[in-house]
Amino acid sequence: MKIINLFAAFVIAAASAHASANLLELDSAGTYEPMASTNDFFYGAAAGYDIGGNLYATALIDITFTYLGHEAGYNNDFNAYGGNLNNKTHSEGASFTVNNVAAGLLDFNFYSNTISQGIANGNNQDFASFQSFATILDYTYNGIFYDAIILFDDSGAGPDDNHDDHIIGIRVAAVSEPGTLGLVIIGVACLIATRRRLARS
Repeated sequence: MKIINLFAAFVIAAASAHASANLLELDSAGTYEPMASTNDFFYGAAAGYDIGGNLYATALIDITFTYLGHEAGYNNDFNAYGGNLNNKTHSEGASFTVNNVAAGLLDFNFYSNTISQGIANGNNQDFASFQSFATILDYTYNGIFYDAIILFDDSGAGPDDNHDDHIIGIRVAAVSEPGTLGLVIIGVACLIATRRRLARS
């Protein structure tokens, strides 16, 4: 009976650890930069951001992308998994959700229609590049927690290098994979069986 109890406790602890792990991470390609004073959305609130890093999922997840705003004259698109958020035609708060995204590099890009040029996750550039996006992980904006906020610089590398030309918030939720779910079910079944045995004795 002690073995069953220990096994059940182990399964529950493992499931909890899996659920609380960081579901979004950045690769090591980026560099941390202080927030530009010309960033109208985050200057004075966020100390800085990673520029040049690429965003990936560490597990199977559902993702919601939300348009948070822009400070740009250009017409810019955010594209991910067939969904689109445009900084001129969508209102702040517009969003779409993608389910069952596998672990690995997230499939998204920013594109400036005005100059016919864009940047994709996986090919992000550093601070001094003409286009890049910055990332803030685990940040609360307007009272809503986001696992990541990504900020596009549509034509920087100069006085407008402020990464607020198109801003997207990302919220994620873990999807229970069959193996993990099976372990949790076994653990719960063991707990129920143990309680019944104890009740009979």
